[in-house]
Amino acid sequence: MSERMSVKAADLKSFPTINPALFFAVGAATDMATNSQVLGLPWYAYLFGVIILIGCITILTKIWPTVETPANIRARLRHFTNMYNKYGDQRSSRKSLGQYLADLSAQGIPDTHFALTNFYVASANTAATFTPMRDGISSPEAVRLALAAGCRYLDMSIWRKNAEYNYAPFVAEMDAGSNWRRITMNEITFRTAMDAVAQYGMAGPAATADINEAPYRDDPLFIMLRFMGKPRAQTFNEVAHALHSTIEPFRLDFTFNNARGMDRLFKTPITQFYRKVIIISNIYPPVGNVLNDYINIGPRSSTPLEMLPRTVLSIPEGNRAQFIAQIQQNFTVVRNNMEEPDGNANTWDFKAAHAIGVHFAAMNYWDQNDKLAAYRSPDMFGVSSWKMKPEHMRYIIVYAKPPDMPNPALNARDGKPAAPPSIQLPG
Repeated sequence: MSERMSVKAADLKSFPTINPALFFAVGAATDMATNSQVLGLPWYAYLFGVIILIGCITILTKIWPTVETPANIRARLRHFTNMYNKYGDQRSSRKSLGQYLADLSAQGIPDTHFALTNFYVASANTAATFTPMRDGISSPEAVRLALAAGCRYLDMSIWRKNAEYNYAPFVAEMDAGSNWRRITMNEITFRTAMDAVAQYGMAGPAATADINEAPYRDDPLFIMLRFMGKPRAQTFNEVAHALHSTIEPFRLDFTFNNARGMDRLFKTPITQFYRKVIIISNIYPPVGNVLNDYINIGPRSSTPLEMLPRTVLSIPEGNRAQFIAQIQQNFTVVRNNMEEPDGNANTWDFKAAHAIGVHFAAMNYWDQNDKLAAYRSPDMFGVSSWKMKPEHMRYIIVYAKPPDMPNPALNARDGKPAAPPSIQLPG
């Protein structure tokens, strides 16, 4: 026993060394300067490691703010509202439809030119969602600011939940070709969006106090129900319930239900639509669905309800007069599809749509480029939300002459008509 102990004691060294049996120390226990060991790392491996680490930190720094956390959503919303609050600041300097019509009358334009379809309308393509889409925010604040900027056509993308949520409607933007990959940071219910319309769109019991003094408080308002994906009957029902709870006092006469009055809208004076909300839908619900009673304008077989900007540009010169004549009596929308690569941006010239009479050339109010600046210039929609079309595109209202009054000499008085001369009535 003592012999074995003495042998081990003889093996001890006077200074510490690394046990070469440890796998992680093999490279360190040999000559590191030569890098000749299999498990040793060359100097450039450390350089690559540093580069990868810096790349990961950079990517994380850019991606983390877009992660759907409550803090990130609040931060993005503050960013958007701070950027576009100027629309709210400019609201009081805008002109109401009534004042605009008075100005037209002062210029000598007769009221027979004031048909509803004779006006271009300031229109928002993304009325409830701040863009760009990849880190955009759906919010009632977007509705408020779009209205404050003068928009009287609000385009809302409506998607549906799954069966677990009874296919409830919500407002957001999805990835191209997908019904479930949401690309905005959040979503809001359709009811939330419509509550904002009731609060900020028109004077009424649900409006905020300052809106009851806003210049546009009595102006007509168009809302596009843009159903996306595959809506179910429950989706349409919930949309109808949201409309009932928010715009019921502002609905058109029942003769406009089920889009039955589309053929009369073009010859009705715009003054008949003060304090009215006109509902447009890109599809019709199934027959018998309650939402049909709220739809005033829908797809048509003769004239397209919607056109893409590139479609407008591709109209042959020989067909332009035909399109102008059809659009003269039918409301039409031109906008970028949000699921397309350039959906975020104002990449097209709205003047091409106006040149054929399109009423709603819907622009993205969150993409402040030169095309939006032209759209919101003082001679277009910068002051008034309405712009009368050139005379050759207008429908002139024809008022029927009232019937002549009967000849007073033939008045029956008390039911005994006066006898014509030379006629003897029986006694």
